[in-house]
Amino acid sequence: MDSLRVAVCEDNPEEYEQLFLMIQDSGFPVRVSMFESGEAFLAEYHPGYYDLVLMDIYLNGISGVEAVRLIRKTDPELPVAFTTCSPDHALEGYRLDVARYMEKPITKQAVQEILKLAYEKRRNRPGIQVLNGGKNVSVPFGEILCAEQKGHYVLYHLTDGRVLRSKGKLNDVEAFFPKPPYIRCHKSYLANLSYVTGLDKELMIYQMRDGTNVHIRRESLKKAKDAWESWLFQRARKEGGML
Repeated sequence: MDSLRVAVCEDNPEEYEQLFLMIQDSGFPVRVSMFESGEAFLAEYHPGYYDLVLMDIYLNGISGVEAVRLIRKTDPELPVAFTTCSPDHALEGYRLDVARYMEKPITKQAVQEILKLAYEKRRNRPGIQVLNGGKNVSVPFGEILCAEQKGHYVLYHLTDGRVLRSKGKLNDVEAFFPKPPYIRCHKSYLANLSYVTGLDKELMIYQMRDGTNVHIRRESLKKAKDAWESWLFQRARKEGGML
């Protein structure tokens, strides 16, 4: 079993130490990253890296609620648990689709349950098998910014900056990708709308979160614009608790 990558956002050293020990004693292989503020976590965060976030609501600086709200703009699937001494933010937890609302003092059983949930969710994440460098690699769809046809290969641009190169045709793998959030916007590109930050009509490109550009066919420009706006609208409704 690969280690679960867990981020703990907690500004009380004693409470962090107690939580860390319970995680280490859970029986799951875990790699824990500790953050004392929401700002520190967001500075290091990128979609697809963590398997679970334990977020204290009452942090110095931006609140845990606001930090999770920002996470949800790029990662609607990441399991998040609020840790708090008050039930006052249960509604925000529901709107942000948090997996658990863990009231302090947190019990070992609660930690076990949330780690098990994160492990099961990671194991069952939909994805695609990519033959890269002679090895089959399972890549979750949520970690793919875009897929690009380049010569006889398909390049998979991942959220962590890696690019996997696999011999084949984009036409053959396109059917495996969920639509939305994916859209075939060009003969050579399949883009993940979750990571689009802008659309330039003159250059006919999607601007992606990592700074790269994905080309759009001229005849597909309106379709690409409508699809992105519809995706943003659906995400905004979900974040606002309207769905």
